[in-house]
Amino acid sequence: MEKIENSLHIRAYVKMRELSLSFYTFKENHQMLKQHLNANDDMDYQLQFEYKPLRWQYHPLQQETYRLLLNFVASAMALVEHTRNIVRDTYSNCQFQREYQNKISQEMKDAPVNKFIQDLRSHILHNKFPFVGIQFHHQRISSLGDSENLCSTKIRLTFSRDGLLKWDKWTKPAREYLDSQGDLIFIDVLIDEYYSLIESFHLWLNKRQQEMHESEYSWLLDQWEELYKELDDAILAKRFD
Repeated sequence: MEKIENSLHIRAYVKMRELSLSFYTFKENHQMLKQHLNANDDMDYQLQFEYKPLRWQYHPLQQETYRLLLNFVASAMALVEHTRNIVRDTYSNCQFQREYQNKISQEMKDAPVNKFIQDLRSHILHNKFPFVGIQFHHQRISSLGDSENLCSTKIRLTFSRDGLLKWDKWTKPAREYLDSQGDLIFIDVLIDEYYSLIESFHLWLNKRQQEMHESEYSWLLDQWEELYKELDDAILAKRFD
């Protein structure tokens, strides 16, 4: 057991587990926010957020969006920091660190949606929540006689591009992202675009780690199998004493 605990192999394995936890947290927060945004056209879901008549109050749909959005951007930035720290601590002065930095520079560093989400986190934490608009789409889906219509209602939650641009601390790539958008930014489209970028990067990172540490994982598996066998033998010996 001490041999495993003190090995460099287990340290690399533990670092990868830590990173997988950060990515899992980010992925689940994305999924929860996406489910909330996509479920807003479900009447049963809408009824959970019955509108309160006081005009100064936020709509409950907005409140839930703010809560989930904060979780999403916070976990996104936690993943960025954890990834950076783990790569620095594990691969300092290695060839892979240069490969990693090149990948960041080429695909992530100045990607407009990447910088926008980072700046959005700063906007939320250090300024305020940006206003979330509610857009209703009503569509007739069937006719029941001359006077009755059956309609479906779809809700889209949005940011106002012009409203966001009133904040003066957007970085250049984030402002470029805003300038490329229409008057309304659909939040479901935004988070999916960002998630796809991050998922692609981490699939690459995980694949490279698997390749680099293949022999180490094989060694660890052999050590664990040997340890479990010793434990099983000890338990059997104790049972028949």
